[in-house]
Amino acid sequence: MNVDSSFFSHNNNDAYGGVFRDHLCRFVKAFACNLESYSIMQAELWAILKGLQLAITNGLQNILVESDSLMALSFVREGCPNSHPCASLIEYIRILVSRVQHIAWRHTLREANPVADILAKKGQELIHGLHVFDYPTSEIKSALCLDGIGSFSLTGSG
Repeated sequence: MNVDSSFFSHNNNDAYGGVFRDHLCRFVKAFACNLESYSIMQAELWAILKGLQLAITNGLQNILVESDSLMALSFVREGCPNSHPCASLIEYIRILVSRVQHIAWRHTLREANPVADILAKKGQELIHGLHVFDYPTSEIKSALCLDGIGSFSLTGSG
């Protein structure tokens, strides 16, 4: 499960997106959501939370979660103070994690997370709420192919 969030400053809007692929990098399911006004950290955590809910609902029990947000992954792994605005999201994520047979967390570079990035930006265009895609959207088809064969180049790696 790859997740990402986006923030558009011109309209003060947050959104997130994510994609599930199987062990052969084949598309399983995708999602995007227009959150309206939240923080970027909350959007990152909402992406993880909604992704986990979808995984559980669809019987996915062996999950690798990839995000380009080190802080979100750190919060999920280590928690945060109860006074933090994201504390309730973290608690709910931890409850969902307990319902998954095997879960691993991995940080990925933004440049290596193109499908989730496209879906997070697509979330900006959608009406408020979660949208689930059982088939690849036109926006992500070529990105899925390139990502599946490892063709995305990493900027600044030269």
